[in-house]
Amino acid sequence: MSTDTDRAFAFMSRGDMAGTDTEMTPFGLAVRSTATPLRQDSNYLLVDSTDARASQLATAVQRLKLRVAVVKDEATGARLVDGFDAIGWQAHHHLVMIHRHAPGKPVDTSLATEVDEAALRDFRRTGILSAPWGRAELADQILLAKQLIAERLTTRFFAVLDAGEPVAATDLYLDGDDAQVEDVVTHESHRNRGYASALVMRAVEEARAAGATFVFLVARADDWPQHLYARLGFETIGFYYKFFI
Repeated sequence: MSTDTDRAFAFMSRGDMAGTDTEMTPFGLAVRSTATPLRQDSNYLLVDSTDARASQLATAVQRLKLRVAVVKDEATGARLVDGFDAIGWQAHHHLVMIHRHAPGKPVDTSLATEVDEAALRDFRRTGILSAPWGRAELADQILLAKQLIAERLTTRFFAVLDAGEPVAATDLYLDGDDAQVEDVVTHESHRNRGYASALVMRAVEEARAAGATFVFLVARADDWPQHLYARLGFETIGFYYKFFI
């Protein structure tokens, strides 16, 4: 794993992936949150074992009452995919991408407006509940996590508004020289209008203005947004896996 990827994980462990307590296990660090026990990114086993079997990790995650196994070492994650598939667990392959150059074409960042966290709650809740996995209790905890992150890091929120209501949004987390662009969402009825590009680049601009020299985001390796982010100047620097029921 590259130094830059380690830096991104260290940042996430202070913010988006922080919990309320940790426990060292034979397979790696268990992180959990008493405030948001249903949220994956607050309740996980950060695997550092390179020879553990999928069945062993699944048993550990369930025994520890966690939600997911996170494997930072890509080779280990790739090795575990078939084993987790055999026991009915899902695998998500993620990219860590760092902003390194200007977009391939101009982006109208004036479309993005800074708002407060509360202004996005209904928009976020609707999006969560419309997902196949969405339910009210989980939505409450995901939204609460936004407020908890703000207690650890500087957080800023940006939206594209239509008649005063958000139709697209993203978060920006800041801590010293580091910044993360997170949770880029556009309502389905407003896609293909450049809103995601405007939001991401507005967040990058604000991060740079605040002094951040390391600006990154995370994307799914099997989904289209990674290509948008590449066009906006982000380069892939590392990979990791998540495994969950």
